[in-house]
Amino acid sequence: MSAQPPMSKTAIWLALFVTCSAAISYSATVDIHPGQDIPTIVSANPAGTTFIIYPGTYRLTEPIIPKNGDSFIGQTACAPPTTPCPAVISGSTVIGPLARFDGEYYEVTNQTQQGGTAVTVGREIICDPGYEGCIYPEDLFFDGVPYQHLDSYILPAIGPGQWWFDYINHIIYFYDNPAGHTVETSVLNNGFGGSANNVTIQYLTVKGFADMFPYGAIGAPPGNLVTQAANWMVHNCEVLLNHGYGVRLGFGMHIINNYIHDNGQIGIAGGIGSTSDPSTQSANAGILIQGNVINHNDYAHFNADFGSGGIKVGSTSGITIRGNIMQNNEGSGIHFDDYSENTFVDGNTVTGSLDADGIVMEMSFGPSTIRNNIVLRNGRRVYENHSVGQIGIHASTGANIYCNVLEIPLATGVSGFVIGAANRGYSEYPPYQYLVTAGNSFHHNSTIWDAGAVANGAITYLQDDALNQPNFFSVNARPDYNEYHLSSSQPAFVYDNNDSEKNARKTFPEYQAAGADVHGKADLNYTSGFPTVMITSPVDQTSFSNSVTVNATASDKSGINRVEFYVDWKLQTTVAGPPYSFNWTNGTSGSHVVAAMAYSNAGIRNCYAVTLTKQ
Repeated sequence: MSAQPPMSKTAIWLALFVTCSAAISYSATVDIHPGQDIPTIVSANPAGTTFIIYPGTYRLTEPIIPKNGDSFIGQTACAPPTTPCPAVISGSTVIGPLARFDGEYYEVTNQTQQGGTAVTVGREIICDPGYEGCIYPEDLFFDGVPYQHLDSYILPAIGPGQWWFDYINHIIYFYDNPAGHTVETSVLNNGFGGSANNVTIQYLTVKGFADMFPYGAIGAPPGNLVTQAANWMVHNCEVLLNHGYGVRLGFGMHIINNYIHDNGQIGIAGGIGSTSDPSTQSANAGILIQGNVINHNDYAHFNADFGSGGIKVGSTSGITIRGNIMQNNEGSGIHFDDYSENTFVDGNTVTGSLDADGIVMEMSFGPSTIRNNIVLRNGRRVYENHSVGQIGIHASTGANIYCNVLEIPLATGVSGFVIGAANRGYSEYPPYQYLVTAGNSFHHNSTIWDAGAVANGAITYLQDDALNQPNFFSVNARPDYNEYHLSSSQPAFVYDNNDSEKNARKTFPEYQAAGADVHGKADLNYTSGFPTVMITSPVDQTSFSNSVTVNATASDKSGINRVEFYVDWKLQTTVAGPPYSFNWTNGTSGSHVVAAMAYSNAGIRNCYAVTLTKQ
């Protein structure tokens, strides 16, 4: 028999495609209709089943526990918040028709549900003042509006919009008349859980679960998150009215194009590592959070210092947060804490966060990149009384911050960019090093102060740990090439460049004299807004061989004066009018930052950067 010739690459690819296509075509598909019990159906089917869930509300009595490779797809495609997802997975039950009026309050008996309460070192650090009931996972909803859960050992005075759960006697009390309203209470702590890998959840509404940190309505409980509950895909879903986390992070999870809002504590949270198994923390988690709208989270009023808001990540390496819109959360928009590392925060809009920073790194390690973000008017005090910034770096290393727009609101204790050295002790992970603030760089950003904001808000480099970090100013790059648009000429910069710990406010000339932003610029042009700019091609992380044409768009209400193109912050060309592009031909091999810097006719600039690799 003559030898067969080797298969070509095309033939091999076609064979693999046919094999994979055949495998996919023979996977089971099961339709689920309202009235059917999803957990029972899932349990009865093999791993790798696709469950098509038809429109309707499915009130679970136990969590859905997927098997490896299972998919849960709403039968009707949706794009929340533009179009809702009509297949609803609910952790609540309707109790309005069961309510009886006792002459003072409405009461519902035989309510035996009770999840674990949140008590760590004291209630005062968990809940906002006046909202001590946040420690209980159960909620009461009137027409989808969460009521305030009162915390009391005996029947308290209950007013409109409030409720109380007598857990001992299993009675719910509320003030408002349920007639003509849908009154629900959450009873189940998890919607999708378990340890299966490669699970897909798409086109669903997931709401009303009585989860409590560190659990989420979607996601596995804490455990071995590197090998279990890995590589989940949550796409095009609406996640709301869940008491703790809307989505709990898992290894390799992709959370894309969802509407995650009005959850009791936080939209997305969790971590991969643990102090009991430090090796898991160093693994590259491969987490992607992209294209989501995340707003109005923390209705239960968890304390922002404890952890609430849009996204909070702990003990995780390798996470990308890109292109999300975060608005009006109580708590930080994006918060890295507890030894996270290797983070990439790109192209997000973070506005209106209350009681906390817009974007903050705390006790975390680089290399990390924070770029192309619009970070506006975050940090107004409502329940807290500490200072915050639009972007903050605390006891963290290796953050490269550029091409961001910051807007400082008129609010007490709210600044623009904050990098601070303070005694935060030692890492819990090997090599148990002292937590320093080092290797951070803030450059090519634009900061705008609202009218009157200069009196409170500053650009601050704070030295509060001279004893342990006497080299704080030398081990962090000097801020440079930034532009500042102040609403008055008052001192608005802190950069002592010494170990006095005075942290005195300076005018811009004094700031430059101390060695900061020697190539920067400051003016009083603060009412002109800022231009929008984007590199449209090639996309970030593109590789090319010889040359590449970089294309950008730019706009502003005053018009665009020019667009400058940079490679590794060296000016390549200036383009006066559209189309804004340049052909890059003289690059050296390796990775390069390519930026388009747009200048408005009003005199404000903004930049957008991508990373390209020349092979």
